[in-house]
Amino acid sequence: MEIREFAEKYIEAEKKAFKEGNFDALEAIAAPNIVYHWGGPRDMVGHEDHKQDIMNYRKLTSKHTQEWGYVTGDGDVCVLSIREMMTFIDEYPAISAPAGATIDFDAFFILRRENEKVVEAWIKGNSRILK
Repeated sequence: MEIREFAEKYIEAEKKAFKEGNFDALEAIAAPNIVYHWGGPRDMVGHEDHKQDIMNYRKLTSKHTQEWGYVTGDGDVCVLSIREMMTFIDEYPAISAPAGATIDFDAFFILRRENEKVVEAWIKGNSRILK
């Protein structure tokens, strides 16, 4: 499968997970021990960690929107863009967001695949509180 087609499949899987809470497509395209490098103190390792992260945001936020785009790719690596907005239902101290605050997150995802599965993802972006 060409890398662009693979990337679009990943985007659709992420959308289904966030919008519908359906993780089947995401589990099918990600390696069981996928590593998400966020640039923070710890990497997120495994499909289950990613699933829990998405489920937490689905529970803690409302008005969640995502705009994904394919930027470029070659061989087994591609770059995706994402812009998300979500409103926190309650205070979220981890990022100093008061209840009702809207967060704007803009980032790039770099995906690396092996055997038609995403094995690593690097996420680099910025978020801001719109209030």
